[in-house]
Order: sequence, then C-alpha cells, then structure tokens
Amino acid sequence: MPIQPTEIKEIFQQIKHLKVGVIGDFAVDFYYGINQQTQEFSVETGKEVFWGVKPKTSLGAAGNVVQNLAALGVENLQVFGCMGNDIYGREMQHLFQKLNVDTTNLKTIQSGWDTCTYTKPMSVNGEENRLDFGTHNTLSEAVFEEILEAIESALPGLNVLIINQQFPNPLLTPQRIQRLNDTLSKFQNCLFVADLRAYGLHIKNILLKVNTEELARLVGISTIEEADEIACISHAQTLLEKIGGSLLITRGEHGISYISPTETQSVKALQLNTELDTVGAGDTVVAAFSASRGTGANITQSLEIANLAAAVTVQKLNQTGTATLDEILEQQNK
Repeated sequence: MPIQPTEIKEIFQQIKHLKVGVIGDFAVDFYYGINQQTQEFSVETGKEVFWGVKPKTSLGAAGNVVQNLAALGVENLQVFGCMGNDIYGREMQHLFQKLNVDTTNLKTIQSGWDTCTYTKPMSVNGEENRLDFGTHNTLSEAVFEEILEAIESALPGLNVLIINQQFPNPLLTPQRIQRLNDTLSKFQNCLFVADLRAYGLHIKNILLKVNTEELARLVGISTIEEADEIACISHAQTLLEKIGGSLLITRGEHGISYISPTETQSVKALQLNTELDTVGAGDTVVAAFSASRGTGANITQSLEIANLAAAVTVQKLNQTGTATLDEILEQQNK
C-alpha cells in the first residue's frame, strides 16, 4: 500500500526537530537572462554589448542539499565547509542566513579560494555556456583539520550528517575521506549519508547515494541501464562488498532503489506528463530520504517520500528546486 498522507504528516512533524549537519562542496548558483543580439556596441571595445535581466541566486552543490532540508522543515541545520572572501561568498552567507543555517563552521578562506559558483546565463535557446568559479581551489590541511575537529565536536548532538563531494578539487579528497571515516566510526547514534561524485570507493560502512553512471564507474564497467533493476542490484552488491554499508540508487524515470546486505527495496518513479528539469534532483532525494530516516521512518516510507519530493523538484524549470510538505502532499494527490 502506498504511503498515506497521515503517515507523511506524522513524519514531517518529527523532521522539524532533527539536528542535521552537511559537510562538503558548497556553491552558489547564479542565474540570469541574457540577450546576445542587442545591436548595442561598446564605445571602448567596439564589441556588441549583451544585456542581462532578472539575476537570481540560490545555493548549489552541497548547498542545494541544505536548502532542500530547510524546505522539508528541518529547523536545526549546520554546515561544515569553505567559501572565499568575495562577492559570491557574501551572497552564500546571505542565502544561508535566510534559511537560519548555522554557519559557524563555514570557513572563510582569505586568499587562494574562490567561492564555488555556477554562473548560468539563460537565453531563448536555454542555458548557455556556464562560467564557473572555484575550479582550482586548494585547501590547506590546517583548515581541513579545523573542520574535522568541528564535526567531531558536533556529532554527539546530530541526528544526521550528510557528506557531499562534487567538485574536481573538492573539500573531501580520498585521503580526507579516510580520515573522516575514522571520525564517523566513533559515533553510532547518527545517520550518515554520503553523495560523492568521484570518490565513492573511499567512504566506508555508511549509506552511499549513487546514480547508475556512478555505480557503473565504481564497479569498473561501461554502463548500467537505469531500467535494469536486476543489474543495478547485482552491481550494488558487488560495490557493497568493497565499501560496506548500504546504497541508495537513483534511476531517473525508473525510480529509486535501496540495497543493503539484508534487504532490497525499490520504488517506481511517478509518471509526469510535463517538461522536466532534473538538475539537483539527486540532492532532493538525499535530503528527503535522510530526513525521513533520521526520524525513524522505515526504508519504504523514506523511499516513497524521497520519490514524491523528487517528482516535485523536477517540475521546477531553470532552478535548483526544493519540495515542501504541502507540495509533496499535492503531488501525491495528482
């Protein structure tokens, strides 16, 4: 039987009381409309001037996980990471403050670190070439040690810790993930969930979220079809033999699967007959599943809530969308 609205509401009553931390790669998504054919030319350069309109920002990468958690109703959020001493860093702080996020352990790096930013011009043709900042950041071991110590101090009071790695030069390198493993192993009463774009083989004995492309790479094969649930489960079991823990596999329009050494469960994606934007949908799944499980909800309930939340966000175009309780209940009623 599908999850009932009363169950969802009861779980969300508990979600707001959770204490959740997020460590990883925080970014700003900067969207603006662009007109590249204005027939206005710069007096100084002679080049055509582009016009920009409707600039807007939102939190990206690990920040998108945070804003999804906030939309779900989590009231106590802490972040552990870095930003630069620049205009995007100040915007990131502003966006976190609007969500009442504790940024005590969001370190401001005074030099050598640009706040990671995805600048996304949107024309009549859709998203144009991105301009990314923070692609060559390098974090000192001393700053990482401060962050690791802050996490260890915070963990006794956290219900959930989400671990994110997204950038080519991330906060969490393989060596740092191994050190993080040692810290996490000391705490048994916190739910740990990781979403590591490149370094999933290095996290140990916790819940790792992957998509099918990431799963294929981690087990050393060329591809795994999203529709092939049997192959997903088989390769997931191979991966779990290497890293322990459990897996959450996002399978696009074919749903989400959970695999552990003792159980396998899947939920089918909802059929949506509208234009979709899947950017950030994985972050929604991580946030919704983690928050649900953090309350003590079972795997089935958590999968269904994550599935509904993702269905909400993929229908929000040209943005890194979030899902609220009301939106989830509305989606369920469609």
